[in-house]
Amino acid sequence: MRTAQARAMGAATLASGVAVAWRPGLLARPCGLSEQGSSALLIRALGVRDAVIGAAMVSVPEGAALRTAVLCRVAVDAADALLFGTFLARRSERAMAATASLTWAALCGWTLTGGDRPVAPLVEDAANVALRAAQSAARADL
Repeated sequence: MRTAQARAMGAATLASGVAVAWRPGLLARPCGLSEQGSSALLIRALGVRDAVIGAAMVSVPEGAALRTAVLCRVAVDAADALLFGTFLARRSERAMAATASLTWAALCGWTLTGGDRPVAPLVEDAANVALRAAQSAARADL
């Protein structure tokens, strides 16, 4: 496991989670969602969720606890990619949100690999899907 990188991804997750919880427009605007009302409440909940997982990635002991925290991050990012990539109103917003979520999943998943071990197939698949989604979004906006 790449412990230092997992901790760095945890710190980034914690910071972005706090930012989104504080200012839901950071996520709402790119997704085409309202910055007020129910959307803002749910976006804030996502921010708090990410901040908690990020704090765990930074602070839990190395080993099984850290792997579990990273796997939680990968799982929620994959779920976010599926949900945002399926249910947002516009294709470009779906592609951008799915790409961002899959990129986080791939980067966090990469930290689970060792220095001499190949990238896990799931991480490689997530990176490939993110690339295809970005290419699709670029074609849709032409």
